[in-house]
Amino acid sequence: MKYVLRILGVFAIVFAIYVIAGEQLVGSSGNAYVNARLAAVRAPLEGTLQLSVVPAGGRIVKDEVMGSVTASGDADASISWVLQGRLEALADMKALEATEAPDELARRRASERLAAYERMLQARRAALVGQTVAPLRSPASGLVWSLPQYSGAFVESGDTIANIADCESLMVHATVSQRIFNELSLGDVAQFRFHDGRVAPVTVSLLAGTGPRTLFDTLAVNPTAEQVEGYAVFLEGAALMEDDSCPIGETGRVVFSEGPIGAISDFLQGFGF
Repeated sequence: MKYVLRILGVFAIVFAIYVIAGEQLVGSSGNAYVNARLAAVRAPLEGTLQLSVVPAGGRIVKDEVMGSVTASGDADASISWVLQGRLEALADMKALEATEAPDELARRRASERLAAYERMLQARRAALVGQTVAPLRSPASGLVWSLPQYSGAFVESGDTIANIADCESLMVHATVSQRIFNELSLGDVAQFRFHDGRVAPVTVSLLAGTGPRTLFDTLAVNPTAEQVEGYAVFLEGAALMEDDSCPIGETGRVVFSEGPIGAISDFLQGFGF
């Protein structure tokens, strides 16, 4: 019995060494994290910005109104001729009313002229509202990632008002060694193992390698200096968006090949464990 226990002990030690060494040798990334594409909200015209109460970090849905931009300049400038005509008609009307015996025909014509200018002024101002006030709508559903501008600011046409982290474009941003990078192909299946224990199946969608670095400007989370030195790989999977939590920034590691623990887990699952 004593020898049996010794043999089992040796076997347990060898098995533990095998598992530890095997897990270290599997193809895996260094630090990896969930990232997302940024969608910019841009000013459609030059003018004064007014934002709603959606704060940075708040959830927003596609086409939701975030605020508006009111065109600069005096809106009445483009209808000055209507204003001038209205003033003249009003002056004529007052002059007729001031006389002791006003000409009723002239008075009626002056009244109709003034009413015509009033209707024209209301119509022109209503039309100008649509031309001078432009709503700002979110181009994607996700998180308000940054607000470079503030309410009351003067903005130029095309200025970035806000950046939205698109929660429907979640991806895993991983950094790997050159050896692993050269072994990968688009569509390869892998696992993203969150540091809290969750596992999400993912597939390789982009082999970015060492560039271009401008790619990172379009993403919500920028890599660290250490990660920039490695080879970038992007992976996507529906499981990243299953619970609608939008886990941007959550970390873990990507496993590209099955290690001993994964094989043991699959074996036990085959027996219902």
